[in-house]
Amino acid sequence: MKAIPTVFLITGLSGAGKSLLLNALEDEGYYTVDNIPPHLIEHFLNILCTSNVKKLAIVSDIRWKDPNGLIEIFTSPERLSKCDMEIRRVFLKADKAVLIDRYYKSRRSHPLGNPLEKAIDNEITIMAEIEKLCDIVIDTSSTEPTEFKQKFFQIINENIQTLKLNIISFGFKNGIPQGADYVIDVRYLPNPFYMPEMYQLTGLDDKVEKFLEKFKETEETINELTKFAKFVQDKYSRTGRVEANFCIGCTGGQHRSVYVAQKLFENLKNENREVEIIHRDIEI
Repeated sequence: MKAIPTVFLITGLSGAGKSLLLNALEDEGYYTVDNIPPHLIEHFLNILCTSNVKKLAIVSDIRWKDPNGLIEIFTSPERLSKCDMEIRRVFLKADKAVLIDRYYKSRRSHPLGNPLEKAIDNEITIMAEIEKLCDIVIDTSSTEPTEFKQKFFQIINENIQTLKLNIISFGFKNGIPQGADYVIDVRYLPNPFYMPEMYQLTGLDDKVEKFLEKFKETEETINELTKFAKFVQDKYSRTGRVEANFCIGCTGGQHRSVYVAQKLFENLKNENREVEIIHRDIEI
C-alpha cells in the first residue's frame, strides 16, 4: 500500500520556537517552508499530490497579519487537498514572561511592533482562536533549545525507529567482541576473582553483587554509563541506524563486566528502552 504524505501545519506565538521545530523536522527529512502566507498553503498541499515529496512542514503565523486566513486554513485543512494526506496542526506557545525574555536576548523586533509587551498581548489574543483548532499544542516555556527536538517527537509520537542497544559483557583476555561500537573498560573496579568464596561465581550472583556494591566507584560507574548509553541511543535513533553494540569488559568477563552490564541493562529496560543483554564469556 502506497504511503500517504504527512504534513505538519505549524503556527503559534512569535518566539515560541517555530524555527527550532522547522529545523528539527528538516533534520528528519521533511521539506520545510517558513513564513508562508495562508492563501498559498493550499498550493503547497497539492504539490504533494504530484511530487516525490512525502513529508512537508509549513509555518504560517502572525507575520502575514492575516488571522482570518489562518483560521480558515486551520479549521479544515483536509478539504484543500486534492489527494489523501495526513495533516497535523501544531501550535507552539510559551508564557508571556518567557517570550519577553527571549525577545530581549535575541534583540529582534516583534512582528506586531512595539512596545514589546503590548505586541505579545495582542498576539496572544489574536491567536487564541487558532490555538483551539490545533491537534497538538506545545508549551515551550521550560524547554531548552537542546531539548526541543526530543520533546516534540515524544509529543507527536512520531514512529522513528528506536535504535536497539546490545549490552555485551566480555573478558579482554578473550578479545574484544566483533562489531563493537563502544568499548568500556571496568578493570579499575575491585576484582572479586581474588576472593576465594567468589572465584567460581559470576557478576549475576548475590555475593558478587554485594561485594561490588560496597564500593562508591561501582555506583558511579553504573550511573555514568546509564547516562551515556541513553545519550548514545537517543542520538543514533535520529540517524536511521537500528542497532549498536555497547561492550563492557573486565579481565575474564566473569565478574565485574557481567555485573556492570547487567545493571546497565536493567536501568535501561526499566525506562522501556530497546535493549538486549549478552554475557559473552560467562560460561567460558
